[in-house]
Amino acid sequence: MIIKSMIEEHLSDYKKTTITLEELEQLFAGRAADPRDFAGAVMELESSGVLEPVKSAGRTMKQPSLGYRYRVNKQYIMARHNHQLQQYRLKLHPAIGLDSYFALSEQQFVQDRPWIERIDHFLHTHGFPDIPVPAPERSFQLTGNEKWITELGGYSLLKRLGLWDQLLILPVSDPLMFAVNPQVWTNPAPPRCLHFIVENKTTFQALLPVLPSSSFSTLIYGCGNKITGNLDMFTLQYPVTGSEHVFYYFGDLDYEGIRIWYDADKRLAMIPALPFYDACLAKPCVPGKSNQRRNEEAVQAFSNWFPQEQQGQIENTLSSGSYYPQETLMTHELQHIWGSGAWKQWTDLN
Repeated sequence: MIIKSMIEEHLSDYKKTTITLEELEQLFAGRAADPRDFAGAVMELESSGVLEPVKSAGRTMKQPSLGYRYRVNKQYIMARHNHQLQQYRLKLHPAIGLDSYFALSEQQFVQDRPWIERIDHFLHTHGFPDIPVPAPERSFQLTGNEKWITELGGYSLLKRLGLWDQLLILPVSDPLMFAVNPQVWTNPAPPRCLHFIVENKTTFQALLPVLPSSSFSTLIYGCGNKITGNLDMFTLQYPVTGSEHVFYYFGDLDYEGIRIWYDADKRLAMIPALPFYDACLAKPCVPGKSNQRRNEEAVQAFSNWFPQEQQGQIENTLSSGSYYPQETLMTHELQHIWGSGAWKQWTDLN
């Protein structure tokens, strides 16, 4: 049964449509696996339809006779995995959501299951907390490891299970650095609060003097990569409820700047500040970023915000090792764009 489960686990993440007998045998290289148990497990998977022998590849002479090559029935594997998830869900606390796992690999569920069981035990024993506590403290309560939430994937897992908000976890990120526009600090708060995040300090300092004359509630200094984690502090530092909060982002137009936007966008929906990027694209690009790593998903998601012609310009610029820094726009240009009627009209539409 252990051998069969190990083969099924491997097949659930297997990318090819066929697999050889030799590849299956290699799964147990260096392990004390009885050849008869291995053959029995393969035959059982063959009988159940998980593995379909490729007739033209032939079979071994030794009994039980195994195929030299098998087609992998992915649909059967996923159906079995989905059935197991449905059965497992019945045993868990009703607040634990497993819906996301129906679209993930079985290996991901196997990896998360020990943590899920600890969380389930906590909820059945203590219920949901009524007092917010810092992430390390809640992490230790849930799993016995104070670093699980912040360093071992606990944040992503709790989000996946739909439990993050209910567990009242205070983030341990650095404070978010932002300036508040006194002109929009009213009571009651406006129905729509606009927030502008800029990646670099130079751009933040250039726009700060004109913040009071803008329609934005805050100007936020992203500080490069730090913005992704620091966004968790926003609702604590800016506790304005009953308003829609809309975030715009402007960073360097290079692989790293695009990745930062993409990671931040996964935390809070983040609209690229197109009027600023448009102005950058109207300038000459700058060589010198050929050593950055490309995140294909991030580049595609970012490019989708732009017209087709600009998408081509961005692709040609980045693939050639060039980029557009925020500093390509002078202070007076940044302030003009932010205060222009075109920018206000654009934000009204987004």
